[in-house]
Formats: sequence, structure tokens, C-alpha cells
Amino acid sequence: MKATLMLGATALTTIAGSAHADLAATFGYTDMGANWDSVSSQLVLGAAEEGNLSTSGDLTNYFGEGLPSTALFNSGFADGSTSADSQFEMTLSNITATSADASGTFVITDINGDTLSGSYVGTWTNQFGFGFFDAQITAAAYNDTESGNSIFEGNAGETFAVPTDLLEGGLSVLLQMPEWFDTQDGDFQARTTQLDGILVVVPAPGALALMGLGGVVAGRRRR
Repeated sequence: MKATLMLGATALTTIAGSAHADLAATFGYTDMGANWDSVSSQLVLGAAEEGNLSTSGDLTNYFGEGLPSTALFNSGFADGSTSADSQFEMTLSNITATSADASGTFVITDINGDTLSGSYVGTWTNQFGFGFFDAQITAAAYNDTESGNSIFEGNAGETFAVPTDLLEGGLSVLLQMPEWFDTQDGDFQARTTQLDGILVVVPAPGALALMGLGGVVAGRRRR
């Protein structure tokens, strides 16, 4: 199944504010599970293999020589048979009937435990029965936790050497919302979520002007 990367205007504007940047990575997941705890104001979006949820996704590396390489996470990768996982956790604040602020962290883990992790800040908006989250990834980096490996691997597709650069970028989430975060006793579990992101290196030698990133965003396809 293919999906188009959709980043909110705020996220793209934030990235474009950098004078120069090299495109480092794009990532995306479909059918993630969203779990909301209204007491702690904690929202967790995670890869899931339960009920109607069967998460799939990818992480594409644009850094280095040659063509981009994509680590695929096919449906079923979150069954616990490997270390592969994707978790986005955030704390919500200033919750109103139509919006909420949020900040949090994320960890994308490959089949051998190597990770891409970072932090972000953004805003939720409530429209047409859906929640839209638009955020700036303020800091992110790969972590080569499998000693001597230095390779990021999905459960299918290509692999790529783990970059060492510090990254920033944008994140967007689409969440089904029959009730909003301000609903009393409105906790929910395993709600369907779609998520996409883009990462750049700033500054970088041989920089790519970000006015050209619109075409990359619009044309990204996930297998």
C-alpha cells in the first residue's frame, strides 16, 4: 500500500526557515495505535499488531552516495519477533475544544535494536472528526546500538549505513477523533493513526535549498 507524505504548513515553514539544509530522511507509518490517558494528559502513538491494527511503514535515508535507500517495515513487524518498533509519546497542555499544545519524544527501532530518536513540539487541531498534529522535530539522531553493525534494517527492503549527523525536521499526524481530548472520561486505546515525518541536516556542506523540498514531500511514496 502506498501513501503520500503530508506535512502541515507550520512544520514545513519551520524547516524552510533554515537558509540551507540537506534532506536526510523521510518516514511514515499507517495504522498505528493511539492510546490517550486524560489523567496524565499522555498520548502514546505506537506500532501495533492487534485487533484491526496492523502497522506498516518505512524509513528512507537520503544521506550518502548513490540512490536513497528504504528500510521497509511490512505489516506484522510489530509482532514482537524482532526489536522493530515505532513509538511517539507526548504530553498535551492548553487543551481547548478545538486545539491543544504538545511536546514529546520518539524512537524508531530497527530489527536489531538500532534507533532513530528525537524530540518535538507542536499543536493539535480538531476538525471534521479528526485530530491533526503539526510539529517541529527540534532534535534527532541515529543511535547505533548494535555494536559494530552501523546498519539500519527493516524487516524487508534495503538497508543503509547509520548517519552520524544531528537532524531536525517536521512531523504530521492524522488521528480519528470521535471525541476530543477535552471530553470528560474520554480515554481511548488502539485508535487508528497515520503519521509522517521529514528530517534535514542543518547546516550542511553542499546544502540543498529547502524551497525544493515541496516536490520531495508531495512525491514521497511508501510501499
